[in-house]
Amino acid sequence: MNFDEIKDKKPQKVGEFIDKAEDGDNYIIKVSDDKIFEVAPIAYYIWAMCDGSKTVTQIIDEISKEANIEFDQLKDPVTAVLEQLQQASLITL
Repeated sequence: MNFDEIKDKKPQKVGEFIDKAEDGDNYIIKVSDDKIFEVAPIAYYIWAMCDGSKTVTQIIDEISKEANIEFDQLKDPVTAVLEQLQQASLITL
């Protein structure tokens, strides 16, 4: 998966936020009774932005503005996180 393949897609999160992990750093997302995931803060942040209305380009643009990081520096890392979230069935593209 690369940015150009998904830039116009509108990812939709799957599951619900349950709680922060015991270590206080990671986040717990429940997809179903037998599928519960613990994700890093950046993965949770991106997952939470996947509301089905924003394109991948818009999500990266929003992160770029909030974090004051160049858009081009974020394309690959955000695409990689989205790919991992999709593989875990935490988003649909």
